[in-house]
Amino acid sequence: MLSVEKLHDLFLEAAETDRRMPPAVRKAKMASWVEYPMDWHGYGWTQQGVTHLKPTSQQIDNFDKALALTFKMPELDRKIVWAVAHSAAFRDRGAKWTQIARLLSLNDPRIVKRRYQDALIELFYKQ
Repeated sequence: MLSVEKLHDLFLEAAETDRRMPPAVRKAKMASWVEYPMDWHGYGWTQQGVTHLKPTSQQIDNFDKALALTFKMPELDRKIVWAVAHSAAFRDRGAKWTQIARLLSLNDPRIVKRRYQDALIELFYKQ
């Protein structure tokens, strides 16, 4: 049985794993061309972001566990939990509560945070 903090960490890791997975549809047209920035110093040194490695088998197993736990929650709780997890993926500061509140048509980001914590607590007792 996972604690509430472990459930939070599990869903954050699942969102990061989801972003690291290869795309569902491969690019068919001109897929062999190297992607380069279209600016005046495109062929030289560029400031590219951090590269994310492919997920390990343990991360994929944890992703499957998070998906299995997702189906034990009501639909609104699922939306909130996954919106928070994807918002906080690869960020040091955590989720963007204001943006999630706008996405879910709620007035206050504190409502989203409280509903997220309530959803994790309910899931803790359901597992």
